[in-house]
Amino acid sequence: MKDGFQLLAAAAAFAIIAWVIWHYLGGGGAGLISAVGLLILVADNIRLRRKLKMEQRR
Repeated sequence: MKDGFQLLAAAAAFAIIAWVIWHYLGGGGAGLISAVGLLILVADNIRLRRKLKMEQRR
């Protein structure tokens, strides 16, 4: 039951965030989401490169 409530709360939070983005930014919301996604991918790539370097040194 706890997991179901957490899933429902997360879905509601993401729905509210999505509404706020589209309501206040309109068409610019897609650019914001794309920029955030790109930053996340760059950060993950940096993290994975560091991890790979550590594995190669062993």
